[in-house]
Amino acid sequence: MTPFAQDSLSILGIRVENFDSYDNAVQFIRQRISSHQRTFCIAINSEKIARANHDPRLSRVLDSAHVRICDSVGVSLASMLFYRRRMPRCTGIDLFLRLIRLSAEEGWRVFLLGASAQSNQAACRALMDRFPGLRIAGSHHGYFEDCAEVVERINESGAELLFVAMGSPRQEFWISEQMPRLNTTFCMGIGGSLDVVSGQVKRAPAFFQKTGTEWLFRLLLQPSRIPRYVPACHFALDVLKAMVRSHSPGVSK
Repeated sequence: MTPFAQDSLSILGIRVENFDSYDNAVQFIRQRISSHQRTFCIAINSEKIARANHDPRLSRVLDSAHVRICDSVGVSLASMLFYRRRMPRCTGIDLFLRLIRLSAEEGWRVFLLGASAQSNQAACRALMDRFPGLRIAGSHHGYFEDCAEVVERINESGAELLFVAMGSPRQEFWISEQMPRLNTTFCMGIGGSLDVVSGQVKRAPAFFQKTGTEWLFRLLLQPSRIPRYVPACHFALDVLKAMVRSHSPGVSK
């Protein structure tokens, strides 16, 4: 047990680490990497929990992770409703950028996998400009068919940290399946982070970031994304049902 070990809360059956701050999360991960503990980190949001409750395979993958951060305001609010405890948000993209900064400071080698070739290369350049000393040991776009070849390339790079930008849950399934063959110490799915870092996609303004409503900003820009938020609606309904059951006569809290 590391000195930075966290307590976790179960949100509709999915456990999420209750980090007090980004610094706390980064130090916990830093300790694991420094001690060469294999680590699979997943950013948990409302959509993942809703999907996992109807997909046993995804549920097993989420349960297998060593670190599960609170990536959405929905999960944070659910912790207040269920436990009367505030679970601070720790978004995937912000944790990713903090770990990139830490890698530059520690001299850790990083591999970036995913997004288009153009976006991947642009993200690599942007990160090296932003974080002097960053060692990007290798990179590869996300449109490939031969997993064995990509895994071999990652291993040959000598990277300690692997960030996979393939979208969820594809990236989590890929990491879970390939981790036994990977030599990297730390693996994390980062969704569309490379597209944001490269400038291909605009990140929500600070107001939306602080209020946890980045989803609303993206929806305003792209109304066609509405179907993607159906699982989040299911999550809200599942939370309400759980609250009703917990207050029903004869149901222990």
